[in-house]
Amino acid sequence: MRNVPYGYEMKDGKLVAKPEEAKVVKLTYTLSGFGLNEQDIIHLLNQHVPKETKEGYNLDDHLYEIYLSAYKLKLFNAIGEVEEAFESVHASLPDEQQTELRNKTDELMNAIQKILK
Repeated sequence: MRNVPYGYEMKDGKLVAKPEEAKVVKLTYTLSGFGLNEQDIIHLLNQHVPKETKEGYNLDDHLYEIYLSAYKLKLFNAIGEVEEAFESVHASLPDEQQTELRNKTDELMNAIQKILK
């Protein structure tokens, strides 16, 4: 028996697309295009898509939640990068300026965190 790629099945000796699984494959490429890494995509798929598509499951009904989760994940990743950049800037400033910039940075990060919740 041949290995059949996800999104396809064998019918009469030919590969035939399974529509709902093919949508998951397309979604994976779309999420990758958003800049999400493999681990982020796996997390989102595990969170929102059943391991095996079942009769009655319609990926289209879940796209809003998937894309919303993807954007939130992308924002959380970006926040981490911004925090790292601020830390390197803080280290290069004199002490009094470090404190002032750290306070402003904390205010900004807190505001962003509130928006994402």
